[in-house]
Amino acid sequence: MFGDAIQREISRFRNPRNVVNLCFIVVFIFSTVLTWREAVVLEDAYVANQRNSLDSVATLLDRQLQHNIDNLLFYRNTMHYALQSPISTDRIRKSLAEFDLLRTQAYWQLRLDLNRSLPMNGVSDEFVNSNPLLDRNDETVHIELSSALELSYIMRLSDRTRTLPQRIFYASRSGFFLSSTPPSNDPKIVSLYHRLIAQPYFSSQSPQNNPSRALRWTHTFDPNSTTGQIITAAIPLDYNGRWYGILAFDYPIDTLHEFLQQAKYDDHEGTVLLYDNELNPIATSAKKLPKHALFTAPQLAQIASVVTAAKPGEQGELRMDSRFITWAKLNNFDGLLIKVHTLEEGVRGEFGRISIVLSVLWLLSTIMLIVSWVVIRRLVNDMFSLQQTLSWRANYDTLTRLYNRGAFFEIANKLSQECQQQAQPFSVIQMDLDLFKSINDQFGHSSGDKVLAHAAAMLSDAFRQGDVAGRVGGEEFCIVLPDTTLEEAVKVAERIRVRINTKELLLKQGHTTRISASFGVSTSLEFNDYDFERLQSYADHRLYKAKQNGRNRVCSHDSITMT
Repeated sequence: MFGDAIQREISRFRNPRNVVNLCFIVVFIFSTVLTWREAVVLEDAYVANQRNSLDSVATLLDRQLQHNIDNLLFYRNTMHYALQSPISTDRIRKSLAEFDLLRTQAYWQLRLDLNRSLPMNGVSDEFVNSNPLLDRNDETVHIELSSALELSYIMRLSDRTRTLPQRIFYASRSGFFLSSTPPSNDPKIVSLYHRLIAQPYFSSQSPQNNPSRALRWTHTFDPNSTTGQIITAAIPLDYNGRWYGILAFDYPIDTLHEFLQQAKYDDHEGTVLLYDNELNPIATSAKKLPKHALFTAPQLAQIASVVTAAKPGEQGELRMDSRFITWAKLNNFDGLLIKVHTLEEGVRGEFGRISIVLSVLWLLSTIMLIVSWVVIRRLVNDMFSLQQTLSWRANYDTLTRLYNRGAFFEIANKLSQECQQQAQPFSVIQMDLDLFKSINDQFGHSSGDKVLAHAAAMLSDAFRQGDVAGRVGGEEFCIVLPDTTLEEAVKVAERIRVRINTKELLLKQGHTTRISASFGVSTSLEFNDYDFERLQSYADHRLYKAKQNGRNRVCSHDSITMT
């Protein structure tokens, strides 16, 4: 009855309809995987497109910022040179004498040639003495003033070529300032100078707050800006251990808006936003910043966790809800650009149309596959069944379900060559069941077959990933272990030995026995030899040495692991 049930299950499996069903499933999965692969390639192309789009904007902005920063460094070098080698002309001497007369007034202005230079604006000695950040040193103030007057010529000339910055200025601790947007000689000078030195970009440049003396960015309030916000890049001016003041650029939000809109004129998909280092939005390529926050607090935390570890110039992407977020950390600004691309924009775009076409093609191919399945299901049944049977019998031992000798030797030789090419160790274990002939003689060949199947099952259970075993003789088995040293191979052999020896096997009703096996182990590193057949011969020699020393043990080198 039990045999009839097995026969019915085998007959059911061999039914051509079921085989064709299986083929349909495999082909369907294959076509789906191919479609998925195309989708992955399309997704990679989409990500690359979004990255390139944002990278072009980031490159333009970085290039412009780098140009401005280079100008700022040039102004500082100019001041250094002027402080080191001050010049004296009639106009400068006249201006210094005028300063000595005006320095006690609440506000003053020195005007040279207004067609070629900018006016110098300042406050009184009393104002300077009342502020702990300021210091009008009589020994250096004349040299600094003459140097700043020289700088005013260059600032006036470069003011005609500026793009992003609205204002370039030098704010001195000696109570005066130069600005590319000079005020009139009126009380506004005092309030403007007070606002300059009260901003974080001034106090943050003190030696205590900025010991590295590097450029710093700040995001502050500006009442003269339509948006009320302004970005400032500032660097300190130091000479001979004295902090003289700061040189800085102001970037109004409006100009940054315009720059992002112009930089993105050829890409109508998505919105680019500029954020400061605290992830506060500054400017956008859209007409105006959104009234409501684009990201929730957890989403901002997720962006911050990714961006904080990134280096300047790095890019990345995130998926949030139905939006695709691309970010780029700028090289020349303490912040980042973020591009937000919504699902709706993606569907309307080129990649969305391609995705729709790909989905339609997959649907059509699935329909065609179903039609083909109906037509050929009976024709492929016998061929499929025959192919499966011949393929399995050609490579596997039917009793143990391990590789047969031919297939195993082919695989073992290939693995040994791969290990040799990669300079990895390659080990071989030769295994033989102890007193197997006595089991056949005492219990019959059917019991011997049961012992072989049991030993093969125990051997397979003790495998590691990558190990390969085969039946190479009557009761002989061989295992190859790629990338395995002799010590590791001995542990594997010992694990197999223990598994086999600790299980009792029922051979006949009322008769159980416990079998054992002997093992020989060799490795390529030991003999500097990757030839599998020779390594098997070495392992076989040690196998017989293990049998001579009492069986049920592992032999490697001259040592034997006892039971």
